[in-house]
Amino acid sequence: QKAAPRAKAPKPVVSGVDAPARKVAATNQGCVTMTEETIKTAAADISEKATTMFHDMTAKAKAAFEKTGDISKEAVEFQKANLEAVVASGKAAAKGLQDVTQHNVELGKKSWEATTAHMKSLAGMQSPVDLMKAQTEFARGQFDAIVSDFSKSTEFYMKLAGEIAQPIQNRYAAATEQLKSRFAA
Repeated sequence: QKAAPRAKAPKPVVSGVDAPARKVAATNQGCVTMTEETIKTAAADISEKATTMFHDMTAKAKAAFEKTGDISKEAVEFQKANLEAVVASGKAAAKGLQDVTQHNVELGKKSWEATTAHMKSLAGMQSPVDLMKAQTEFARGQFDAIVSDFSKSTEFYMKLAGEIAQPIQNRYAAATEQLKSRFAA
């Protein structure tokens, strides 16, 4: 027995209504494809811009942190130099006071020795005229020594004041220069 011949599927009928529907479907497919491409392009563009923005922000933040670090280092170095200037000034003052003390001890010793020698010489004097003459010469010599020492001490104290102030004046000049350079930049 022979198999019955199969019936062929009917061909779709292309009518005047079916063709525009296919055209609309093809247009819609084109729009969907175009929209997908536009979205993919926009997403890639946004992603690239966001990445660039984050890289820029990271670089700017890093630069700001480095600048802050540099400013902090400069401030620490500046304060360290200020402290060193104060220490140097203190050392100059301490040495000056040591010199003053030593000078006063020597002056006191000389005065004591001169007064002791004068008293011994007065003890051997026979006449009141010689005694008054020796006393007058001693007083004149002591007065001249005091005036001379006062003059030397004044010069010494002026020099000492300059030595004490010099490190601080140098720091003041350095600070002024730093401010000028910062405002000029």
